[in-house]
Amino acid sequence: MKITIVSSEAVPFAKTGGLADVVTALGKELVELGNEVTLMIPFYQGISIVPTTVTGPLSLSFAGRHISYSILESVHEGIHIVFVDAPNYFQRSGIYGDSFGGFNDNDERFIFFTRACIEYYKRKGDRPDVFHCNDWPTGLLPLFLRTHYYHDFISRTPVLFTIHNIAYQGNFSADRYSLLELGRDYFTADSTEFFGMVSFLKTGILYSDLLTTVSKRYSYEIQTPEFGYRMDGVLRRRADRLFGVLNGIDDEVWNPETDGLIVRNYSINNLAGKEDCRKELLASAGLNVSTVWPVIGIISRLASQKGFDLLESAGDRILDMGTKLIVLGSGEYRYEQYFNGLRARRPHQVAVALKFDNVLAHKIEAGADMFLMPSHYEPCGLNQMYSLRYGTVPVVRATGGLDDTVQEWDWNTSSGNGFKFFEYTADALLGAVWRARTAFDNKDAWRQLQQNGMRGNYSWRSSALKYMGLYEQAVHLK
Repeated sequence: MKITIVSSEAVPFAKTGGLADVVTALGKELVELGNEVTLMIPFYQGISIVPTTVTGPLSLSFAGRHISYSILESVHEGIHIVFVDAPNYFQRSGIYGDSFGGFNDNDERFIFFTRACIEYYKRKGDRPDVFHCNDWPTGLLPLFLRTHYYHDFISRTPVLFTIHNIAYQGNFSADRYSLLELGRDYFTADSTEFFGMVSFLKTGILYSDLLTTVSKRYSYEIQTPEFGYRMDGVLRRRADRLFGVLNGIDDEVWNPETDGLIVRNYSINNLAGKEDCRKELLASAGLNVSTVWPVIGIISRLASQKGFDLLESAGDRILDMGTKLIVLGSGEYRYEQYFNGLRARRPHQVAVALKFDNVLAHKIEAGADMFLMPSHYEPCGLNQMYSLRYGTVPVVRATGGLDDTVQEWDWNTSSGNGFKFFEYTADALLGAVWRARTAFDNKDAWRQLQQNGMRGNYSWRSSALKYMGLYEQAVHLK
């Protein structure tokens, strides 16, 4: 099939979160399965490529003026990359905002990007078999196909829309609706209007041919008031078109047998190298390498969604169990201060790096004994799958993709690959950590736990095959 993935970010070009990893890894797997894949993203400041083709300057009539832009094309790991280069919109210090907050014209920026993606195919006189749009920045594309481009051949292209995190909705003031250039008929409760605002996410949900989200459990959760962020009613209306497809991981990048970023490689049949990775991690963190206490790793955006309010209550008690904690990430000031304070109180047990560091992320996945993800909600989660791949036992809250991928250890059957808790309370979190801490002291059980996790298949292959089935279904719906 000819598949065009439309996204606001993609590795290695631009990244703020898991979306960037997912679209590129999925694209690579689809190419390996014999598909022709195009990935369309904005050309942001800091992207460095040597394009194979440059088309432009082009002009698009938009927002009452003519916007000049160019199309840059390149190839990355078999994927045809199409960059929309509009300097006034995308040559900025951030993707969605800077240190002062979100850009006040994000609606205009991504309306333009969406229109430019469609114009690319209109100008070519060709179209893909399916558009695969991702999250709110691309949510208007299916509506534009049905309106601005209704009389063009491109309008026959089906759209599959993926919700990566329902909390990020792209809701903008009603006085910005005119940017859509659609007339008032589409600013209604049955269309783009959402509690008096214009919602890009809602538009994508309503006008796409099929919908997916990034785990089966999350596809059910977002249809409830607790997790739906007021979109639950809209999603229930389209429940027959909504599918949960678990993300995979790039198992060429995340593979302890070949990872060039860790001190020693290891495998499911020979875990000796993991102990060397553990010692190097502790030494680099300034912690005692001879300790027999388990090392708990955290790699995360430091935000309430990730369950760090629970850690504020439980952190000292987790350390009192005889554990060490290594934290990598940045985010909300409240949690950065909390972890700094925890390190100050327990310097022999806690190390904190308030940044993003890919090399250190690999070292933590390889060197930690446990990996903690106490998320309030987690659409899919990737780090628990990285951890399982590296024989690092996850301790997670049973939500979204965490519940789908982690099975509780069973002492009777020696089955399971981690530990999880259900109630969103500090006591429930402490119970799961204590069960993991107890298992750690039984070396035979712990080795079995590690091998159970490493034996799992977390690659993109099965998920990519499911997406191919959905793409074909979308084509038949048109």
